[in-house]
Amino acid sequence: MPAVEPAAGLAVEPGGGPAAEPALRPSFHPEALTGRIALLTGGGTGIGRATALSMARTGAKVVLAGRREALLKETAELVRQAGGEARIVAGDIREPEQVTELVDQALAAFGRIDILVNNAGGQFQAPAEEISVNGWRAVHRLSVEAVWNVTREVATRSMIPNRSGLVVFMAFSPRRGIPGMVHATAARAAVENLASGLALEWSRYGIRSVAVAPGSIVSEGLDQYAAEARREWEQGVPLGRLGQPEDVADVITFLATDAARYITGTTITIDGGADAWGTGRPVPAKEL
Repeated sequence: MPAVEPAAGLAVEPGGGPAAEPALRPSFHPEALTGRIALLTGGGTGIGRATALSMARTGAKVVLAGRREALLKETAELVRQAGGEARIVAGDIREPEQVTELVDQALAAFGRIDILVNNAGGQFQAPAEEISVNGWRAVHRLSVEAVWNVTREVATRSMIPNRSGLVVFMAFSPRRGIPGMVHATAARAAVENLASGLALEWSRYGIRSVAVAPGSIVSEGLDQYAAEARREWEQGVPLGRLGQPEDVADVITFLATDAARYITGTTITIDGGADAWGTGRPVPAKEL
């Protein structure tokens, strides 16, 4: 994770350093998800890893999917150290046959899938006019097409027959658009709409469908961006800091518990207030 400097407004100790934040209290009963099986794509790092740990601490068994087996193994070991049970399936969800194999292995291991977290995705930063058709397709293939294929496979083979389930999709905040990311924000807007549409169609099967829209989260994916860009994003957050993976993971875990049983068809924004504030940056200078 990239280092993040203390944001303005945080408490500072007399010596000049940032005051230690109080330890977080446990948010969930340790058996809140006992008996539930969760499949998480992009489970090797960042929000995926944090969500796997959060769910495991509440009793869920997790299946971790991703392309990098070594990172999946690291997450699985952390889950086991936390007292949970994890299986890993390395593969590329952009390939339909590998999606089928992923679901095959999850069902062979645990017999059902109760929670699907569509966390995998990828994007790059570029001016809109420089995004090629191939670049556009690459982002949408992973963030939209592959997400739909995983969702359809899990739903038809487990959730619909079992008449229950939760599907979580990952959107972006700010939801009104992000400069330099029009291809990615268009893709995430598509899955946000997919989440609400499936909630309308699949509620008759007892399946809930929700999108979460994280803001700027300190994770491996943020390393590709310049420090100046990260400082600008931080300045646009009313809470005065970038998000941590756990900030998103705990909300996803909450959505999987019975406490969220009446939540479906909506988007929950997790961004420290950034979407309400706007981009928080000056408009670009007009070119003559």
